[in-house]
Amino acid sequence: MLPDSLLEMDGDEAISYATILAVAATCDGEFSPEEMSAYESRVASLLYQRDVRERLSEIVGEWIDIDFHLEALSADSVKLLLRDTILMAACDGKYTDEEMKLIKQVAKKAGVDDETLNQLYLWVVEGWGWFGRGHQILGISEE
Repeated sequence: MLPDSLLEMDGDEAISYATILAVAATCDGEFSPEEMSAYESRVASLLYQRDVRERLSEIVGEWIDIDFHLEALSADSVKLLLRDTILMAACDGKYTDEEMKLIKQVAKKAGVDDETLNQLYLWVVEGWGWFGRGHQILGISEE
């Protein structure tokens, strides 16, 4: 497992992070298998906290006040959320208008400029390429 700062989040911060990431995964009206898998892998490290598991299960399907949850996050946590929101939104192969609006909202809160945002988009593309290269090395088809 790669080291990550998510393990340092307290319960309230973990809830806000996971809640906004869930919005990113579902704001286009779909929860694709790729998005579900990415979401579960990102929040899995937060679920060791019992109260986080319980509170996340309670909010499914509720309207989410993004600004409220953004305010609950530390500066570094907002930046991690931005990174993971961009990654989450890319899982189904396209960025929808709803996803772009959310990304811009999180980027604004994070104080991230357009150049840094573009670097994050490129990071996602490079990551997909890196992952695909593993399939090529092993001779696994990428249907």
